[in-house]
Amino acid sequence: MHRGLATLADRFEELVAAAAVVVIIASVGWGVITRYVTAQPAAWASEIATLGFAWVVFFGAAACVKYRMHPAIDVLVERLPAGAQRAVRVFNHVLLLSFFGFMAWFGTRFAIDAWDSPSPVLRMPQTWLYGPVALCSALMAVRYLQVLAGRVWELDAARETNAG
Repeated sequence: MHRGLATLADRFEELVAAAAVVVIIASVGWGVITRYVTAQPAAWASEIATLGFAWVVFFGAAACVKYRMHPAIDVLVERLPAGAQRAVRVFNHVLLLSFFGFMAWFGTRFAIDAWDSPSPVLRMPQTWLYGPVALCSALMAVRYLQVLAGRVWELDAARETNAG
């Protein structure tokens, strides 16, 4: 059971994003069917698809942080001396973690403020739309720290192998 929970936690972003894709496909499909087959189109389908897209984007971004899939342009950094390269990389880590922290804080404030603002059709709180910003920004910070810890561990293992 412990291993199953660990796997679930490790694949959390992908599972939520996949569920959101299913919701998008189902709601858009239902919207198309009701628009062209019945006389009454489902007005809620577009709203649900929009929510699904928000969840896919932010949970997908968190998964990309975990797998180091975001692009990096380091042509200039590679031309710098080793000390300057380290300084730029440390600055980059601090900048990214600060950004994730700010977005988690700002997203939380925005999601809380949006609680009293209902969606146009389903009248559900807009927090469901803005909440992934806060949650996934915090998740990106956690995943980024995991990536950094993994890199440090890999460097230590490589040093031990070379020393031995």
